[in-house]
Amino acid sequence: MSTTPNQGQTLPPGEWLAPLDGHRVWWCEGGDARGVPVLIVHGGPGGASRAEPAGWLAGLPVRWIAIDQRGCGRSTPLGETAHNTLGDLLADMERLRAQLGIERWALTGGSWGARVALRYAAGWPQRVNGLLLRSPFLGGLSETQRYIAPWPAWLGQEGEAWLGQESAAAVWALYQRSTESLCTDTGLPPGSLEDEKVARAWASFDDSQSAPGGALASVSRCSPTALKALTETQAAAWRVHLHYARRGWGERDGHPRGLPAAPLECGPSGVVCGADDATCDPALARELGRVLPGAQVHVVPGAGHRLSDPRLSPALAEAAREWVAALLRG
Repeated sequence: MSTTPNQGQTLPPGEWLAPLDGHRVWWCEGGDARGVPVLIVHGGPGGASRAEPAGWLAGLPVRWIAIDQRGCGRSTPLGETAHNTLGDLLADMERLRAQLGIERWALTGGSWGARVALRYAAGWPQRVNGLLLRSPFLGGLSETQRYIAPWPAWLGQEGEAWLGQESAAAVWALYQRSTESLCTDTGLPPGSLEDEKVARAWASFDDSQSAPGGALASVSRCSPTALKALTETQAAAWRVHLHYARRGWGERDGHPRGLPAAPLECGPSGVVCGADDATCDPALARELGRVLPGAQVHVVPGAGHRLSDPRLSPALAEAAREWVAALLRG
């Protein structure tokens, strides 16, 4: 769920889709121009395309394409939330497919990107010939409650005093409430979640949760004096993340949360996650294996949520090789 973008310096300069609804959406491509088309869907909400997923596909007969979602990464305006819904993101992906003249493509997405990829596959099944999902986040209430559970202990008295009780409670409520409450205000004073301090604290907490075992397994706790000021990109990422959290991760816009209601027949599929992922529940990977017929599920012992995890990264590269081989077999 991390909103911390990695600008992916090894990614090509890319270009933008034609402006729509005030947004210019960035995309790039690389790999084997004659290979199997694969769309890379980044996480967040509020993240950006990164170099690592393209790296897992390096040397394989794949034409990979990456896209920065509205308000994210290199897309402009940065942090814009107007005309920014899950439906808009899916429509942008479909615009890009049509522009590139691709009849069918496979999708790989991680964390929030797994939710986006699954919703695209449900909406355009005839355009999808495979799915590879990493550390999936599907927006269910139990997922968000599990994620935020260490927040009070991580924040501690010092962190709560610095942040303020109302803002600390607002973060807790944002992830704890039911679907309906997520889509309305928390009943706390306006601006409780817009405070720059909240974004700084949450970014640090999210980073702790991304390590194996999360915040509870580490000795790190909120240290107000160590929290760095946000860059413009980080502040924009939090705005987008908060926007989607308040909209029930797209449910308010007509996209049900959680597992797909029916099995998705979308070609070869794989799911990879860390067994010690505290950000996204590994149980979902196993459940997705039942929704995606024939899916290869890899739960990596000792791994957390980070793309750079020394256990997770090689497992993802190996899963990508197996997946692409299955795509080629048709």
